[in-house]
Amino acid sequence: MVSENVGGSGAGSVRPGRMNALDRAFAFLSDRSTEPFMVGHVLDFPADSFTLDALRARVDERAAGLETLNVAAVPGARSWTRTAPPRSGLHVGAERVDGRLAEATDEALRRPLPARPAPRWDLRLLTCRTEQVQRVCFRIEHALTDGVGAAHLLAALLADEPCAGPYPYRPPVRGRRGSAVWLAKWPLGKLPVEETVPAGSDAARSGQVAMAYADVPEADLRAVAARCGVGVNDVYLAAVTGALATLQQRQTGRARDLMVVMPMSVRPRGAALAPGNAALPAIVRLPCTAAAPGQRLEDLAGQTLAHKESGLRESGWRTLLRLPPRLLCRTTERAGFRLAASHINLNGTYRVLDAPLLGGSVFALNSPGMLGYFSLIRTTDTARVTVVHDRSLVAAAELPGLWVQALTELARHGEQPAERMAEA
Repeated sequence: MVSENVGGSGAGSVRPGRMNALDRAFAFLSDRSTEPFMVGHVLDFPADSFTLDALRARVDERAAGLETLNVAAVPGARSWTRTAPPRSGLHVGAERVDGRLAEATDEALRRPLPARPAPRWDLRLLTCRTEQVQRVCFRIEHALTDGVGAAHLLAALLADEPCAGPYPYRPPVRGRRGSAVWLAKWPLGKLPVEETVPAGSDAARSGQVAMAYADVPEADLRAVAARCGVGVNDVYLAAVTGALATLQQRQTGRARDLMVVMPMSVRPRGAALAPGNAALPAIVRLPCTAAAPGQRLEDLAGQTLAHKESGLRESGWRTLLRLPPRLLCRTTERAGFRLAASHINLNGTYRVLDAPLLGGSVFALNSPGMLGYFSLIRTTDTARVTVVHDRSLVAAAELPGLWVQALTELARHGEQPAERMAEA
């Protein structure tokens, strides 16, 4: 796994076989839950791009060489445990789902993972000719990897040619903040409901998960970011803020700012395919009460800059790795955040059995108390915003469309002259 001195002189080194504190905590968390704690990706290709037999042959060819797909996180263990060899007949399945792609996807995300001693991951191939889509649903126990690690892993398992994948973490040269600062900013205790649950929504989970998404040209996001002089992630979060503000206004006639958790990757280049987790949770305040799109964007860009310059990612990661795994498990179970947001850029050309990738999503919702998970997956042509939500989050299926609407408003804001932008 990633060395515990990420951000120091040993950044990028790998300790084969070692589990870090977060991996071990997630193993305890999964063992204590009725369902395994999972992370995964949903990738779309043109309909009938490949057969189940061809997909299984690709998995048989490559899975044995990927350590993460051949190990288990056993609760209480300090090192990875070798599993039985993965078998495509067990881990890879398929079905035709004409007319019911959304329902079949939700069902695929709820299926039990293969039981030990088999490795705890699977692939489900859904072919929908009515929507002209062939969907690959990949899931893996979260103790084995995080969202960025799963993106690298899935590309290594399926892509025709090596893909650059998400950008590696590059620690800054400047100094670090103390560990106490990060601990003070991470919600080890419960946050007030009004700070974490959208107005008009039920905070009690139903356990029934659904996925909704919307696509925009990837170039549109980059264009807004360039015109406004901010990062793409700032634009993404500002649009999430606008979508949640609109949803709250529709439901109750008012909006309130919301605290969300955003995983920040600390996975360096040399550990792209290493098993385990390398992501630190950061808390972001979404300024839903701000009156104008420009104000939301300015606020979030300021928070992003503060995170980058503070050194909290480096000091926080070192601190997290020193926490006892059982304590970390208990604090995760008690964590008060209800919404999360992540952003992954799949760099480079991505083809599977000569089929181009049309778009992708991240699945990660079964954390205790989680109501909604926003993800942005960017490919060379498409940016897909996805909301994986508990059905108790009222009208959450509207959020991707509202996100596109908020992005359009940001684009108009970015076209204003500089003096008008400053006034906004």
